[in-house]
Amino acid sequence: MSVRLNRRGATLPLTIIVLAIMGVAVAVSYARLSSERRATADGQAQTDAFAVAQSGLNRFLSNLNGKPVIPVTWPVNPVIQTVNYNDLPGGTARVDLAMLRDSTNTLLPAVYVITSRGTATVAMRYDSRSPSAERTVATYALWTPAPFDLDAAFTSLSGIDKNGNSGTLNGNDACAAAATIPGVAVPNGTYTGQTGPIDGNPDNTPNNLGTSGVGGTAKDEVDVDWAGIRAGTSLPHDYLYPAWPTAAQFNSWPVIRVNGDVDLPSDGKGILIVTGNLSMGGSKRWDGLVLVGGTLTSNGNNTIQGAIITGLNVKVGNAVGQTAIGNGTKTFQYSSCNLMRALGHVGSVQRVRNGWTDTWSSY
Repeated sequence: MSVRLNRRGATLPLTIIVLAIMGVAVAVSYARLSSERRATADGQAQTDAFAVAQSGLNRFLSNLNGKPVIPVTWPVNPVIQTVNYNDLPGGTARVDLAMLRDSTNTLLPAVYVITSRGTATVAMRYDSRSPSAERTVATYALWTPAPFDLDAAFTSLSGIDKNGNSGTLNGNDACAAAATIPGVAVPNGTYTGQTGPIDGNPDNTPNNLGTSGVGGTAKDEVDVDWAGIRAGTSLPHDYLYPAWPTAAQFNSWPVIRVNGDVDLPSDGKGILIVTGNLSMGGSKRWDGLVLVGGTLTSNGNNTIQGAIITGLNVKVGNAVGQTAIGNGTKTFQYSSCNLMRALGHVGSVQRVRNGWTDTWSSY
Protein backbone atom coordinates (compact mmCIF):
# COMPACT_ATOMS: atom_id res chain seq x y z
CA MET A 1 0.00 0.00 0.00
CA SER A 2 1.41 3.32 -1.00
CA VAL A 3 1.67 6.01 1.62
CA ARG A 4 1.75 9.62 0.60
CA LEU A 5 4.42 11.48 2.55
CA ASN A 6 3.76 15.06 3.57
CA ARG A 7 7.03 17.08 3.02
CA ARG A 8 5.68 20.52 3.82
CA GLY A 9 7.94 22.58 6.30
CA ALA A 10 11.37 21.02 5.32
CA THR A 11 12.54 24.16 3.50
CA LEU A 12 12.71 26.31 6.62
CA PRO A 13 15.21 24.15 8.55
CA LEU A 14 17.39 23.82 5.48
CA THR A 15 17.36 27.59 5.04
CA ILE A 16 18.32 28.10 8.67
CA ILE A 17 21.19 25.62 8.33
CA VAL A 18 22.48 27.33 5.18
CA LEU A 19 22.25 30.75 6.84
CA ALA A 20 24.11 29.42 9.88
CA ILE A 21 26.88 27.99 7.71
CA MET A 22 27.14 31.27 5.82
CA GLY A 23 27.26 33.19 9.10
CA VAL A 24 30.06 31.01 10.42
CA ALA A 25 31.95 31.43 7.14
CA VAL A 26 31.55 35.21 7.30
CA ALA A 27 32.69 35.26 10.95
CA VAL A 28 35.74 33.11 10.19
CA SER A 29 36.61 35.27 7.18
CA TYR A 30 36.23 38.45 9.22
CA ALA A 31 38.34 37.07 12.07
CA ARG A 32 41.04 35.96 9.65
CA LEU A 33 40.97 39.30 7.83
CA SER A 34 41.17 41.20 11.12
CA SER A 35 44.07 39.04 12.27
CA GLU A 36 45.94 39.61 9.03
CA ARG A 37 45.26 43.34 9.16
CA ARG A 38 46.54 43.47 12.73
CA ALA A 39 49.65 41.44 11.90
CA THR A 40 50.34 43.65 8.88
CA ALA A 41 49.82 46.82 10.93
CA ASP A 42 52.09 45.50 13.69
CA GLY A 43 54.79 44.66 11.16
CA GLN A 44 54.52 48.13 9.61
CA ALA A 45 54.66 49.75 13.06
CA GLN A 46 57.77 47.73 13.94
CA THR A 47 59.40 48.82 10.69
CA ASP A 48 58.54 52.44 11.47
CA ALA A 49 59.95 52.07 15.00
CA PHE A 50 63.13 50.55 13.58
CA ALA A 51 63.53 53.50 11.20
CA VAL A 52 63.01 55.95 14.07
CA ALA A 53 65.56 54.14 16.26
CA GLN A 54 68.14 54.08 13.48
CA SER A 55 67.51 57.78 12.77
CA GLY A 56 68.13 58.61 16.42
CA LEU A 57 71.35 56.62 16.45
CA ASN A 58 72.61 58.31 13.29
CA ARG A 59 71.77 61.78 14.57
CA PHE A 60 73.55 61.14 17.87
CA LEU A 61 76.72 59.99 16.12
CA SER A 62 76.67 62.94 13.72
CA ASN A 63 76.38 65.41 16.61
CA LEU A 64 79.40 64.10 18.54
CA ASN A 65 82.00 66.85 18.29
CA GLY A 66 84.37 65.56 20.95
CA LYS A 67 85.33 62.51 22.92
CA PRO A 68 82.44 61.39 25.15
CA VAL A 69 83.63 61.55 28.76
CA ILE A 70 81.84 59.17 31.11
CA PRO A 71 83.30 59.22 34.63
CA VAL A 72 82.23 55.72 35.69
CA THR A 73 82.53 52.75 33.38
CA TRP A 74 80.61 49.53 32.89
CA PRO A 75 79.54 47.42 34.74
CA VAL A 76 79.95 49.13 38.13
CA ASN A 77 77.23 51.79 38.39
CA PRO A 78 77.76 53.05 34.85
CA VAL A 79 76.95 56.68 34.21
CA ILE A 80 74.96 56.85 30.99
CA GLN A 81 74.78 59.86 28.74
CA THR A 82 71.18 60.17 27.51
CA VAL A 83 69.80 62.27 24.67
CA ASN A 84 66.13 62.42 23.67
CA TYR A 85 65.05 63.31 20.12
CA ASN A 86 61.39 64.30 19.85
CA ASP A 87 61.44 65.70 16.32
CA LEU A 88 62.39 62.67 14.28
CA PRO A 89 60.23 61.76 11.27
CA GLY A 90 57.68 59.25 12.49
CA GLY A 91 58.37 59.29 16.20
CA THR A 92 60.81 59.83 19.06
CA ALA A 93 64.05 58.18 20.14
CA ARG A 94 66.02 57.89 23.35
CA VAL A 95 69.76 57.37 22.82
CA ASP A 96 71.97 56.13 25.66
CA LEU A 97 75.76 56.00 25.60
CA ALA A 98 77.83 54.07 28.14
CA MET A 99 81.60 53.73 28.27
CA LEU A 100 82.84 50.15 28.46
CA ARG A 101 86.53 51.09 28.62
CA ASP A 102 88.46 54.35 28.61
CA SER A 103 91.62 54.98 26.61
CA THR A 104 94.61 53.24 28.16
CA ASN A 105 98.31 53.91 28.44
CA THR A 106 98.93 51.12 25.94
CA LEU A 107 97.10 53.15 23.27
CA LEU A 108 93.96 51.01 23.36
CA PRO A 109 91.03 53.24 22.32
CA ALA A 110 87.99 54.07 24.40
CA VAL A 111 85.09 51.67 23.80
CA TYR A 112 81.42 52.63 24.04
CA VAL A 113 78.04 51.02 23.54
CA ILE A 114 75.32 53.24 22.10
CA THR A 115 71.67 52.17 22.19
CA SER A 116 68.71 53.88 20.54
CA ARG A 117 65.11 53.06 21.48
CA GLY A 118 62.72 54.32 18.83
CA THR A 119 58.98 54.82 19.36
CA ALA A 120 56.72 55.05 16.30
CA THR A 121 54.24 57.65 17.53
CA VAL A 122 52.53 58.20 14.17
CA ALA A 123 52.07 54.52 13.29
CA MET A 124 48.44 53.32 13.04
CA ARG A 125 47.45 51.27 16.09
CA TYR A 126 44.86 48.49 15.99
CA ASP A 127 42.90 50.00 18.88
CA SER A 128 43.37 52.38 21.78
CA ARG A 129 44.64 49.58 24.01
CA SER A 130 47.54 48.73 21.70
CA PRO A 131 50.81 50.44 22.77
CA SER A 132 52.98 52.37 20.35
CA ALA A 133 55.54 50.21 18.60
CA GLU A 134 59.11 50.31 19.97
CA ARG A 135 62.39 48.99 18.59
CA THR A 136 65.90 49.18 20.03
CA VAL A 137 69.10 49.16 17.99
CA ALA A 138 72.62 49.31 19.36
CA THR A 139 76.21 49.57 18.21
CA TYR A 140 79.66 49.31 19.72
CA ALA A 141 81.92 52.24 18.92
CA LEU A 142 85.54 53.32 19.33
CA TRP A 143 86.89 56.81 19.82
CA THR A 144 89.52 57.28 17.10
CA PRO A 145 91.90 60.23 17.60
CA ALA A 146 92.56 62.46 14.62
CA PRO A 147 95.45 61.09 12.55
CA PHE A 148 98.67 63.06 12.76
CA ASP A 149 101.62 62.67 10.43
CA LEU A 150 104.78 62.96 12.52
CA ASP A 151 108.26 63.23 10.99
CA ALA A 152 110.32 63.33 14.20
CA ALA A 153 110.23 64.10 17.89
CA PHE A 154 111.45 67.61 16.98
CA THR A 155 110.63 68.90 13.51
CA SER A 156 111.57 72.38 12.33
CA LEU A 157 110.97 73.82 8.87
CA SER A 158 113.44 76.62 9.62
CA GLY A 159 116.29 74.52 11.01
CA ILE A 160 117.73 73.93 14.48
CA ASP A 161 120.86 75.14 16.24
CA LYS A 162 121.81 72.94 19.22
CA ASN A 163 124.18 74.70 21.62
CA GLY A 164 126.13 72.19 23.69
CA ASN A 165 126.11 68.42 23.94
CA SER A 166 123.80 68.05 26.93
CA GLY A 167 120.24 66.83 26.90
CA THR A 168 118.50 64.72 24.28
CA LEU A 169 116.42 65.13 21.15
CA ASN A 170 114.96 61.66 21.34
CA GLY A 171 112.82 59.68 18.92
CA ASN A 172 112.51 56.65 21.20
CA ASP A 173 108.96 56.32 22.49
CA ALA A 174 108.88 57.43 26.13
CA CYS A 175 106.07 54.98 26.89
CA ALA A 176 107.56 52.15 24.80
CA ALA A 177 104.30 51.59 22.91
CA ALA A 178 105.30 52.60 19.38
CA ALA A 179 108.26 52.24 17.04
CA THR A 180 111.25 54.57 17.21
CA ILE A 181 111.13 57.64 14.97
CA PRO A 182 113.83 60.21 14.09
CA GLY A 183 114.86 62.48 16.90
CA VAL A 184 115.14 65.51 14.59
CA ALA A 185 113.75 66.35 11.15
CA VAL A 186 114.82 69.51 9.31
CA PRO A 187 115.33 70.74 5.76
CA ASN A 188 118.63 69.75 4.20
CA GLY A 189 121.66 71.40 5.81
CA THR A 190 119.72 73.50 8.35
CA TYR A 191 120.83 71.65 11.50
CA THR A 192 123.87 73.20 13.18
CA GLY A 193 125.63 72.52 16.45
CA GLN A 194 126.06 69.26 18.29
CA THR A 195 124.53 66.07 16.86
CA GLY A 196 125.35 63.87 19.87
CA PRO A 197 122.05 64.70 21.64
CA ILE A 198 120.08 63.26 18.68
CA ASP A 199 118.72 59.82 19.51
CA GLY A 200 116.36 57.71 17.47
CA ASN A 201 116.29 56.34 13.97
CA PRO A 202 118.63 57.55 12.51
CA ASP A 203 120.92 58.08 15.50
CA ASN A 204 123.20 61.10 15.98
CA THR A 205 121.99 62.67 12.75
CA PRO A 206 118.91 64.61 11.67
CA ASN A 207 116.42 63.31 9.16
CA ASN A 208 116.50 65.55 6.09
CA LEU A 209 113.09 66.56 4.72
CA GLY A 210 114.11 68.33 1.50
CA THR A 211 115.01 71.84 0.46
CA SER A 212 114.39 74.75 2.80
CA GLY A 213 112.47 78.00 2.49
CA VAL A 214 109.03 79.00 1.31
CA GLY A 215 109.83 77.72 -2.17
CA GLY A 216 111.46 74.49 -1.01
CA THR A 217 110.13 70.96 -0.81
CA ALA A 218 110.50 70.38 2.94
CA LYS A 219 107.32 72.27 3.79
CA ASP A 220 105.28 69.75 1.79
CA GLU A 221 106.71 66.87 3.83
CA VAL A 222 105.14 68.21 7.02
CA ASP A 223 101.48 67.24 6.69
CA VAL A 224 99.95 69.84 9.01
CA ASP A 225 97.06 72.07 7.93
CA TRP A 226 98.73 75.17 9.33
CA ALA A 227 96.57 77.53 7.28
CA GLY A 228 93.45 75.87 8.71
CA ILE A 229 94.88 75.95 12.23
CA ARG A 230 95.69 79.65 11.94
CA ALA A 231 92.16 80.27 10.64
CA GLY A 232 90.65 78.26 13.50
CA THR A 233 88.96 75.67 11.30
CA SER A 234 91.40 72.90 12.28
CA LEU A 235 92.19 72.04 15.91
CA PRO A 236 89.77 74.61 17.39
CA HIS A 237 91.02 75.89 20.73
CA ASP A 238 89.57 75.39 24.19
CA TYR A 239 91.52 78.36 25.62
CA LEU A 240 92.76 81.50 23.90
CA TYR A 241 95.75 83.13 25.56
CA PRO A 242 95.93 85.09 27.87
CA ALA A 243 93.29 82.70 29.23
CA TRP A 244 95.30 79.85 30.72
CA PRO A 245 94.00 76.57 32.21
CA THR A 246 94.32 75.70 35.87
CA ALA A 247 96.12 72.55 36.99
CA ALA A 248 92.77 70.74 37.19
CA GLN A 249 91.72 71.94 33.73
CA PHE A 250 94.97 70.66 32.26
CA ASN A 251 93.82 67.14 33.17
CA SER A 252 91.50 67.23 30.16
CA TRP A 253 94.50 67.82 27.84
CA PRO A 254 93.00 70.95 26.22
CA VAL A 255 93.91 72.82 23.04
CA ILE A 256 95.48 76.20 23.87
CA ARG A 257 96.06 78.86 21.22
CA VAL A 258 98.40 81.84 21.40
CA ASN A 259 98.18 84.52 18.73
CA GLY A 260 101.66 86.01 18.41
CA ASP A 261 104.71 85.47 20.61
CA VAL A 262 104.67 84.01 24.12
CA ASP A 263 106.95 82.99 26.96
CA LEU A 264 105.47 79.71 28.23
CA PRO A 265 103.67 80.75 31.43
CA SER A 266 103.80 77.39 33.22
CA ASP A 267 103.96 73.64 32.83
CA GLY A 268 101.08 72.16 30.89
CA LYS A 269 99.75 69.34 28.78
CA GLY A 270 97.59 69.08 25.72
CA ILE A 271 98.03 70.82 22.37
CA LEU A 272 99.83 74.19 22.40
CA ILE A 273 99.44 76.31 19.25
CA VAL A 274 101.63 79.42 18.96
CA THR A 275 101.27 81.43 15.76
CA GLY A 276 104.42 83.48 16.55
CA ASN A 277 107.57 82.61 18.51
CA LEU A 278 107.73 80.47 21.66
CA SER A 279 110.22 80.91 24.49
CA MET A 280 110.82 78.40 27.26
CA GLY A 281 112.90 79.21 30.31
CA GLY A 282 113.66 77.71 33.67
CA SER A 283 112.52 74.12 34.04
CA LYS A 284 109.22 74.40 32.14
CA ARG A 285 107.64 71.18 30.89
CA TRP A 286 105.01 70.38 28.29
CA ASP A 287 103.36 67.01 27.67
CA GLY A 288 101.63 66.56 24.34
CA LEU A 289 101.90 68.38 21.03
CA VAL A 290 103.50 71.80 20.45
CA LEU A 291 102.93 73.61 17.12
CA VAL A 292 104.86 76.84 16.59
CA GLY A 293 104.60 79.10 13.58
CA GLY A 294 107.90 80.85 14.29
CA THR A 295 110.93 79.82 16.32
CA LEU A 296 111.49 78.13 19.66
CA THR A 297 114.07 79.61 22.02
CA SER A 298 114.84 77.25 24.88
CA ASN A 299 117.13 78.43 27.67
CA GLY A 300 116.85 76.15 30.65
CA ASN A 301 116.29 72.56 31.64
CA ASN A 302 113.14 72.28 29.57
CA THR A 303 111.17 69.13 28.84
CA ILE A 304 108.73 68.34 26.05
CA GLN A 305 107.36 64.80 25.96
CA GLY A 306 105.21 64.23 22.93
CA ALA A 307 106.31 66.08 19.80
CA ILE A 308 107.14 69.61 18.66
CA ILE A 309 107.04 71.26 15.23
CA THR A 310 108.39 74.76 14.64
CA GLY A 311 108.74 77.04 11.63
CA LEU A 312 105.25 76.24 10.39
CA ASN A 313 104.74 79.77 9.06
CA VAL A 314 106.93 78.67 6.14
CA LYS A 315 103.89 76.69 4.96
CA VAL A 316 101.92 79.93 4.53
CA GLY A 317 104.70 81.78 2.72
CA ASN A 318 106.52 83.50 5.61
CA ALA A 319 110.27 83.31 6.17
CA VAL A 320 111.25 82.01 9.62
CA GLY A 321 114.62 82.14 11.37
CA GLN A 322 116.49 79.17 12.80
CA THR A 323 115.22 77.70 16.06
CA ALA A 324 117.76 78.06 18.86
CA ILE A 325 118.22 75.38 21.50
CA GLY A 326 120.33 77.30 24.04
CA ASN A 327 122.11 76.43 27.23
CA GLY A 328 120.80 73.89 29.72
CA THR A 329 119.76 70.26 29.58
CA LYS A 330 116.95 69.71 27.10
CA THR A 331 114.73 66.66 27.05
CA PHE A 332 112.63 66.77 23.92
CA GLN A 333 111.32 63.23 23.50
CA TYR A 334 108.69 61.48 21.42
CA SER A 335 105.81 60.05 23.49
CA SER A 336 103.02 58.26 21.64
CA CYS A 337 100.96 58.05 24.84
CA ASN A 338 101.07 61.81 25.44
CA LEU A 339 100.26 62.47 21.79
CA MET A 340 97.27 60.17 21.93
CA ARG A 341 96.01 61.89 25.07
CA ALA A 342 96.53 65.32 23.52
CA LEU A 343 94.82 64.30 20.29
CA GLY A 344 92.31 62.14 22.17
CA HIS A 345 89.46 64.65 22.11
CA VAL A 346 90.21 65.68 18.54
CA GLY A 347 88.87 62.83 16.49
CA SER A 348 85.66 60.94 15.83
CA VAL A 349 83.55 58.05 17.02
CA GLN A 350 83.84 55.10 14.67
CA ARG A 351 81.40 52.20 14.72
CA VAL A 352 82.91 48.77 15.32
CA ARG A 353 82.60 46.61 12.25
CA ASN A 354 79.96 43.89 12.77
CA GLY A 355 79.20 45.51 16.11
CA TRP A 356 75.63 46.62 15.26
CA THR A 357 72.50 44.79 16.40
CA ASP A 358 68.75 45.34 16.48
CA THR A 359 68.12 42.65 19.09
CA TRP A 360 69.43 44.64 22.06
CA SER A 361 67.34 43.91 25.16
CA SER A 362 65.54 46.89 26.65
CA TYR A 363 63.07 47.09 29.51
